[in-house]
Amino acid sequence: MPNERDLSLDAFRGLTVMLMIIVNLQGNGDAAYAALKHAEWNGLTLADLVFPWFLFIVGLSIPLALDRMGSGSRWPIVLRRALVLFALGVALAWLIRPVEFDQIRWMGVLQRIGIVYLACAAALLLSKSWRVAAWIAAAILILHSIVLKLPPPDGNIAGVGPGEGVSGWLDRALLPGRLLRKTWDPEGVLSTLPAIASGLIGVAVMRWNQWRTRDTKNWLIGWGGAFLVLGLISSRYVAINKALWTTSFVLVSTGLGLLAWMILRHFWVRISDWKISRLCILYGQTALTFYVIHMLLLAVIVRKLPDDTRIWDMLYVSLANTGLPPAFASLIFAIIAGALCTVPLAWLKRKGWLIKA
Repeated sequence: MPNERDLSLDAFRGLTVMLMIIVNLQGNGDAAYAALKHAEWNGLTLADLVFPWFLFIVGLSIPLALDRMGSGSRWPIVLRRALVLFALGVALAWLIRPVEFDQIRWMGVLQRIGIVYLACAAALLLSKSWRVAAWIAAAILILHSIVLKLPPPDGNIAGVGPGEGVSGWLDRALLPGRLLRKTWDPEGVLSTLPAIASGLIGVAVMRWNQWRTRDTKNWLIGWGGAFLVLGLISSRYVAINKALWTTSFVLVSTGLGLLAWMILRHFWVRISDWKISRLCILYGQTALTFYVIHMLLLAVIVRKLPDDTRIWDMLYVSLANTGLPPAFASLIFAIIAGALCTVPLAWLKRKGWLIKA
């Protein structure tokens, strides 16, 4: 069973992180290119693929990581990593928006990654079979699709709009502190279950791939196409929706992610020495550190100057006043911000001072 580091997977993770930076640091979200904006509710854009791809990659990486650990140290390491990710997510959210304790937002990107990592690692530690992860993922998606359309216990009617139905009710009933959208949270309770399924599909795919002695590229391309088709078919029952993390969203995003990885893997021998490929590997192997650096940058540029103007707005206006089209200026702003984050990242990697969960 091969267990060598897959640099194409590192590069795929790095490419996803690069896309995340470009989406998160747009100078003007309203002026950004449509592909770099999240869908308002139902639908799918390039920006919407970032988070599910990352969770899918988390799942793909877990079998490789756990197989390298000693059997006696796995559970403590898994629990520590999940706790560090969750705590770091809460701390960074507070840093960007310092608030009183009762107004802390307890859910977020790193928090969800920590939860998904814990659930996927637990499934793999309980059973080495890829079928277990696959069946759990399928059960979660079926259950979520059913529960999503049930009426909530508070007496309101069923609904799949913002803050509606069981999804919104669970967020208001169970999540302490501040909800990002006031009546619901995009990293809320119910949507975390199918997010776990995104990771579990990655676990199943990688474990299945590890036990095959022949080249599995064509099989994995077939699986990616099958996920995509199933997702499009299931979207007739429940729409593709990132905020609700619907079954159709999971299947379509996972299918596209698997196909993207296979394309990268196919051409990797030819492109591995390209500068952009090495940059993707850097981002992929230092993803958590890069995420923290970009959040620290955000914490600085969202601060307001004495005249009540944000540093972010002042910098973007300076760039936009050069005469560039607004969407292009917004993209250039994100690229410059990403480059600023890369400088300390490369230095930290040389020093070996990386943040590791």
